[in-house]
Amino acid sequence: MTEEQERTPEETRRLITWLQEELERQRELNGEMRRAVADLARAFQESLARAHDAAESGDMDRVRRITIENRNAWQEYLQQIIAAAQTKPRSET
Repeated sequence: MTEEQERTPEETRRLITWLQEELERQRELNGEMRRAVADLARAFQESLARAHDAAESGDMDRVRRITIENRNAWQEYLQQIIAAAQTKPRSET
């Protein structure tokens, strides 16, 4: 007999409930990830536009500052993405 054949109806209901809850949690995480990526893209576009404006005006110190800010922001976003990706599913009870 397989494990599925040995489950009681109550165990099967609990498993289905857990799977549905986990699916909803994953959907929420996906939504959060999409919002984070959209925020990241907007921030990058804004930073790129600021750096371009600074370069056009010949202000290389400002370009450097913006580039450093951008690098730091990317590192921070990356850490947030890594933390979100490491979120573990709730255990089945």
